This record gives sequence, C-alpha cells and structure tokens, in this order.
Amino acid sequence: MHRKAGIAPPQPVVIVVEKLKSCGHTAYIAGGAVRDMIIDQRRPGDWDIATSATPAEVSSCFEHVVPTGLAHGTVTVIEEGMSIEVTTYRHDGPYVDGRRPEHVVFLDDIAADLARRDFTINAMAFDPTTGELVDPYGGVSDIEARLIRCVGDPAERFSEDKLRMLRAVRFAATLGFSVDSSVVDAARALAPGIVQVSVERIMDELVKTVRAPKPGAALVLMEDMGLAPYILPELCCEVGEEERKALYAACDRLHPEPKERFAALLSPLGPNGARIALARMRVSNQFSITVSRIIEGAQNLGQNPSDYELRLTASRVGQDCLLPAVRLNRALCRQGTGSLAVADLGSEGIEAVESLEERAGSVLAAKPALRIADLDISGKEVMEATGLSQGPRVRIVLQRLLDQVLHDPSANKKECLLEMATGIAEEMEQELA
Repeated sequence: MHRKAGIAPPQPVVIVVEKLKSCGHTAYIAGGAVRDMIIDQRRPGDWDIATSATPAEVSSCFEHVVPTGLAHGTVTVIEEGMSIEVTTYRHDGPYVDGRRPEHVVFLDDIAADLARRDFTINAMAFDPTTGELVDPYGGVSDIEARLIRCVGDPAERFSEDKLRMLRAVRFAATLGFSVDSSVVDAARALAPGIVQVSVERIMDELVKTVRAPKPGAALVLMEDMGLAPYILPELCCEVGEEERKALYAACDRLHPEPKERFAALLSPLGPNGARIALARMRVSNQFSITVSRIIEGAQNLGQNPSDYELRLTASRVGQDCLLPAVRLNRALCRQGTGSLAVADLGSEGIEAVESLEERAGSVLAAKPALRIADLDISGKEVMEATGLSQGPRVRIVLQRLLDQVLHDPSANKKECLLEMATGIAEEMEQELA
C-alpha cells in the first residue's frame, strides 16, 4: 500500500532507512511515529525504525551505535546528531510479569513484527524512501474512524502487558478517539491485573492522560473499564462513581496542567489525603505539595472572595497556586464542611470564573507583600525600633505586620511599618503585664 504521509520524517531518519536497505536489509519507520504522520496532528517526538537486520548487522552499517536494548533487539543509531532507535523485527516470548516478554525471537518479516503490537493505529510501518505503508490490521481505517482497537484479541494483548489497558485510556484522551467495545469488555475482565504494573509506569500514563486538552471522557472510560479502583483507590473509597465521573468532567474546565487537574481529582480527600494518595503514587515531593496547596487554597476561598481574601490565600499557599486554586474553587463548589463538590456552573458561572480569575491575576500583578520577607522592614529594624531582643516575639510582630499589609498593601512602607511595629510591641507588653 502506498500513501503520502502528512508529516515528512527528518532527514537523519531517512538516511538510516536508506543505509539499512543499501546493506541488503528491509527497514521501516514503525509504531507511533507512523500513526502521528498519518493523523498529521503533531510532529512525532520519537522516530523508531524496525528492520530485518540483527543488532550486530545494524552496528556494522553505522559508525555511531549505542547498544541500548540488545536483549530486545534494540540499538540506538546516532545520525547527524539525532538518536534513532533501531529494532530488529521480532516475536515476543511469554509475558511472565505482565509487562515485558521474557525473551524475543528475531524475524525477517515486518508484518509478523507488527502482529505483536498493542493497537491497530500503532501497528503500521512506513518506508520513507518508497512511500510504502504496511498496514495489515486496518490502522488507517481506524484512524479515519477515530477508533482504538487492539491487534487481534484484546484479552490476549492485555494479558501480555497489563499497562496496555491504561494506554488505551491515554490514547483516547490525547487523540480524542473512541474505544472499541471489545477493548472495554476485555479490560473490564482483566482490570485487577493492572496492579502488576509499577506505580511509576501507571503514573506516567495517568499524567499523559490528564495533560490532554479534554481528558474527562477518557477518565470516564477508565471507570467503565473497571480500572479506577486500582488506579485511584483512595478516591474510589471516598466518593461514589457518579461523583467521580463529575470530577473527571470538571478536569475539562481546568488548565491542562497535571498538578491542577490532580488537585481536582483528589479534592474530596482534602490536602492531607491528597498527599497520602500521591505518596503512594511516588510522585515528587514538589508535585505533591503543589497539589495539596491548590486544594487548600480552593477550600479556603469564599464564594465571592475579596481582594484581601485573594492575597491571604496567596500568602498561605503560595502565589503560584492562587490562580489554580481560584479555577478549582469555581470548577467545584464549597460545601458547609469546607470540602469541595462538583458544581454545575452554567454560562453565568463560567463568566464569574473568568471574572474572578482576571481579578486574581490583577491582585498578583500588583506584587503585594505575601511573605514576611516581602515586608519593607527587617527583623533587625523591628528590634531596634521596639527594644525587643531576638526571639519568637520579633517573629510575632513581623507576622502581625504582614497581616496588616495583606489588608492594606499600601501600608508596606518602612516608616508606616516601624510605627505599627512599635504599637504592636507595646500591646504585647501590656498583655504580658
């Protein structure tokens, strides 16, 4: 089959294919790069080549080769400064650990190699020198239908590699495709097996999913496939399925930033519960802190916060978390307990979100003092003006000064602060007396 790809591959990739063919082998661009070339949606990030040449034969064709995955037939060719993975056609042995084959068998047929791949849209190969497209499983038709189907029996594909179930969710999110019912049914039956996969790999797929422009439908798909109790067990224990699905939909109203959308997903757990869940997911400490602060900020904001409340929230959770907290507060509504629940905004609510976000942006743009370090006065100057010696009482004075400045940013002037510091110190003396 011949087809003009929507995106031309980089010249180094074409050169590698040409060199392999000149050495008597067959070679194709394979996998996700071919999918993205045909979709013409984005330039592929990775360009992988499949070939009939063994790793030793590939190494003999090029000057700069790195043996990055010999056990699975992969070497990395460095061509004009570009790293290109080249893998021998292969058949995978048994997947004992539910993630990777125990061994592989090298083949000399591209169609046989494509048979081991997960989805039809990823089971295509393209020869950039001739325009030949190898598509034995109908990947092009499925791209045109915007459909995700497995190569062969979905249950067999998922039994081999359990992560493929979550990859189906991720592709549904990032490509905006539907998933064939056979894929959903097979995943529902095999969902408990996802626990065989490391939390790091699961988190990687989940982050890619929530980073999609509109991940809500794909996250609902994760529910329908029976994966949610194993991917987000803390959330599933806390709220029911319908509320979870509403949270997934709320993600679509937030910025495509993983921390902000994870804050929405984990908001029913509160800041501390979110940290516990993220610790299990083994995310970075910085990621966990940011998510919990966004949730805390959203909980603390009132329904119509004043500029002071916006500054106070920024002071407590950090200015980088204020706008995400504002968006989360409006995507969800506060309950009497301070927890958050899904809100039905409507057109007026959406306008209110945009208006509040704009006002919060203006508050931050004014660069108000949000920390003690932002005050136009130092602890040493407080001690000189009040006669206090170094210790916790100086810190108390500085904190009260910050509280005053949060109410009135114009008060952040040295003369004004020195006068207020003196008054605060005198009040403290009287309280002690």
